[in-house]
Amino acid sequence: MSEQSVNWLAQMSEFVVSMGARGGALLVLPEYRPDLAKAVAHRLTLRFYDFRAEDMVPKGAQASAVGLDALNAVLTQLSVDGGAVVFNVEALLATKTSEQRRAWIEGFVRTDWSGLLLVPMTLFAQEAAVVTDRALHLQAEDLPTQGIISRMLN
Repeated sequence: MSEQSVNWLAQMSEFVVSMGARGGALLVLPEYRPDLAKAVAHRLTLRFYDFRAEDMVPKGAQASAVGLDALNAVLTQLSVDGGAVVFNVEALLATKTSEQRRAWIEGFVRTDWSGLLLVPMTLFAQEAAVVTDRALHLQAEDLPTQGIISRMLN
């Protein structure tokens, strides 16, 4: 593992500790990187949960009708089960208005979840800017490069 990899993961771990290792938080990334979300889950011994794959894809053409209440129900269960890195939440948020997204983001980070829930964000990083104390904003230079094998596997 490169020094750069260790540094961003250490930064992530410090961020989680500063929050008491519970509740909801955002991991704001400069690009779509499933490999990094999986690395965070592994480092923090959390479940990696792909919301789009698990809850939206099975609904096919009706996926855009999934409500934010369904997302919150999944998050509640994941929290009770010990927490998770919940990837591809933006797939659902993309079907909502900007106001709905902002309201969901603010509600998510203020909810008293029993476990740790980390939601990576890329597309709606600007809307995530309303959250300052429960979001870790990483820059491209903070992160390891993604190799071709990783791109193909993720």
